[in-house]
Amino acid sequence: MEKASRSTIPMLVIDDDVSYVEALNRDARRFQIALIHAGSLEEGKELYEGRGGRSLGGLVLDVKCLKERHQKVPDSSFIAAAVRYFGEKAPSLPMVALTGEPDQYRNMKEMFEGTLRVFSKGRDEEEMLAWLREEAEKLDIVRISVSHPEVFAVTARYLGKDAEEELLRCLRDIESADPTTIRNTLVGIRRFQERIYIALSKCDEALLPARLVSGEINMVGCYKHLVENGTVERYRIIDRFAELVYKITSDNGSHTPYADPKYPPTSYTVRAVIYALLDLILWFGREMSKRQQSAADR
Repeated sequence: MEKASRSTIPMLVIDDDVSYVEALNRDARRFQIALIHAGSLEEGKELYEGRGGRSLGGLVLDVKCLKERHQKVPDSSFIAAAVRYFGEKAPSLPMVALTGEPDQYRNMKEMFEGTLRVFSKGRDEEEMLAWLREEAEKLDIVRISVSHPEVFAVTARYLGKDAEEELLRCLRDIESADPTTIRNTLVGIRRFQERIYIALSKCDEALLPARLVSGEINMVGCYKHLVENGTVERYRIIDRFAELVYKITSDNGSHTPYADPKYPPTSYTVRAVIYALLDLILWFGREMSKRQQSAADR
């Protein structure tokens, strides 16, 4: 099963001084912040746009850094380019700038007043990290993923950004009593269950034949096949939950009923189905890990 620290928040730092970043990372651990390092804006963009990028809780920018990975000399136009890029791509992400030059610090504080927090290297690290942690905890993705770290670890590793965002939306709206939101959340849960079966088939077609997930996915065929081939225990948790998630989301989310049901789904229905899905995700992560380890051992 994937493991993740209960409340560690990943943040991106873009700085070409490796030794400084190593020291900063040691300080960050005390605030339960895990710094992901990029030496240039080019590398920072790749990390943000790659797997796990949407789960970042903050951003630390050196004021003067490399824009392209092949550059040898820090570029003074880096900070403006970085602020512009992340301001467009991640406007809600807490972002700070760091400089080790006193004159530059004063100039930057004045230039970015009200738009970007500027801190001084060698003096303000504790204040900066405390502020980043506090601001990050206000973000939906951080608040929710920190509450379900093992589930998001599986999702990020095996299903990618779109699935992370789908799961985030479902968990964010878990208590909504609005009928349209309830329906949309159930549709999202159904899509997530489909992602699980598609990923299992791609990992090992002996586990789930491609014919079951090609075109319109055969959900009933998928969860029944997993029982028939011994991957899932019949009538136990995963078997029961797979059927529950599929039938509730199909009847109340994906398909429009002929007539209004006598008992429509409520926010409690959504909660029950989402928590069943979370168990399916943990099981899925364990199955994927086993098969990847088996392939590596061969």
